[in-house]
Parts: sequence; structure tokens; C-alpha cells
Amino acid sequence: MKTTFSEKFGLFGAGFIVLFVLAMGFGWILNIAKLVGTLDGGVTAWMIARTVGVFAAPLGAVLGYL
Repeated sequence: MKTTFSEKFGLFGAGFIVLFVLAMGFGWILNIAKLVGTLDGGVTAWMIARTVGVFAAPLGAVLGYL
């Protein structure tokens, strides 16, 4: 029985999506941790961007790694 392309790489694609979502979630949590660390300082552009990133998860995930 011959397997199709989607049968061969379907599990790989699903695994990639799971890893991607986990990486995004970890970045979002890092963003929140960095935001809490900046609360004792003044208001900066990074602090405002991180605050927006808490509510806009894709932005927060990227900012968490920066």
C-alpha cells in the first residue's frame, strides 16, 4: 500500500504546529516576566510595547525573546 504525501508528513506538520504554539506561549510568558521586571523604572517605549504585547499575544511572544 502506497502512502500519500499528507500521510507521511501529517504527523510532522502536527508536531511542528505544537512546537510552534509552545514556543509562542513561552515567549509570551517571558514578555510578562520582563514587563514585571520593568515596573520599578520609568515609562519607556519598551514597557508600553510589552504591555500591549500582554493583550496581543503574537506581539508579546516576539517581544519576550528580545
